[in-house]
Amino acid sequence: MLTPQIIQTVKSTAPVLAEQGVQITNLFYKKLFTHHPELKHVFNMANQAQGEQSKALAESVFMYANRIDELEALGPMVKRIAHKHASLHIQPDHYPIVGKYLLEAVQEHLSLPDDHEVLKAWAVAYAFLAQVFVDTEEQIYAANEEKPGGWRGFKAFNISRIVKEADSVKSFYLIPEDGQLVDFEPGQYLGIKLKGKDGQFDEIRQYSISNAPGEPYYRISVKTEAHSPDHPGQVSNRLHQAQVGDQIWVQPPTGEFFIKNQTNAKVFIAGGVGITPLVSMLNDQLNKNPDQDLRFIQCVRDESHHIMKNEISLLKHKYGVEYFSAYQFGDGADHQGYLNTDILSQWLPNTQADVYFCGPKPFMAAVYHECIGLGFKSEQLHYEVFGPTTSLT
Repeated sequence: MLTPQIIQTVKSTAPVLAEQGVQITNLFYKKLFTHHPELKHVFNMANQAQGEQSKALAESVFMYANRIDELEALGPMVKRIAHKHASLHIQPDHYPIVGKYLLEAVQEHLSLPDDHEVLKAWAVAYAFLAQVFVDTEEQIYAANEEKPGGWRGFKAFNISRIVKEADSVKSFYLIPEDGQLVDFEPGQYLGIKLKGKDGQFDEIRQYSISNAPGEPYYRISVKTEAHSPDHPGQVSNRLHQAQVGDQIWVQPPTGEFFIKNQTNAKVFIAGGVGITPLVSMLNDQLNKNPDQDLRFIQCVRDESHHIMKNEISLLKHKYGVEYFSAYQFGDGADHQGYLNTDILSQWLPNTQADVYFCGPKPFMAAVYHECIGLGFKSEQLHYEVFGPTTSLT
């Protein structure tokens, strides 16, 4: 139980966590994988190598400490993380393991004795939060299992078709081996697992579904990633080398990024491969009501990287979607260079519309602040962060 004393003690640690949280979470992950190397089958080790996971966990721990006296405000963060956990098939017995080494990392980094009140308070606070996640994730698992065609855990799918969409981007059409496919909300993603080879750990990544509901397949559109010349993206590059008929393992659709208000005008702003959830939303909206007010803005490096150009152009001609493109380099788009206030004020005349955007984090942060500057309210702005969940603001 979170007593007033426990709440006060945990909240008092927020300044320390803001300053030293990443060091603590780095130490935590080192301990965790030393004692439980089997969890490398679950965690994204590329994010570990880049430090993204440590930053995201440090931010989450800080937010929990800072707002433990107003837990309702943490609801959206808890839901986002729970959906990500569900895509990884996190289980209740993972939480005591994580808690043990997180508390050990706090104790070691801050040089606290075993009976220190901070450790006692955080043990209770962690157990409370862990149960919230366990309960929330079970609701997600049960809901997906109970839907028509639903299932729990990873299920075998086969690649039925592969289409090149642009330089470094291919779409993969996935068919379930048992023929059972569960419906999804446009904007949601799949947990994709590739089995480890030659004794290596399994690799799990999340990829947005890029087709609209109602088809007998899931489509994911994947960009090859290279974290460095010596460390190419493990899953994206393996997928790009895959052949039709290859088997992969898939979690049911999860995620909280979907249309919030069907009646509002809508704008979609895509940066690079961030187009994937947005093109699913766009196609679904046109299927539901082809006469509604829709705008689609796409930002890419250059013409050779213009993902799904033909698909969106066909929708423009067929339905009259307002479609604008921006290239960072070269000609052939409606705008050359980054989005700025001048061009967005022309392309976004209706500040009452809801804006859905996705892409690299710096791109999304820029879009967010530009939209706020144009008069949009924060509740009108909806985005999806690829990778560990962090705030744009």
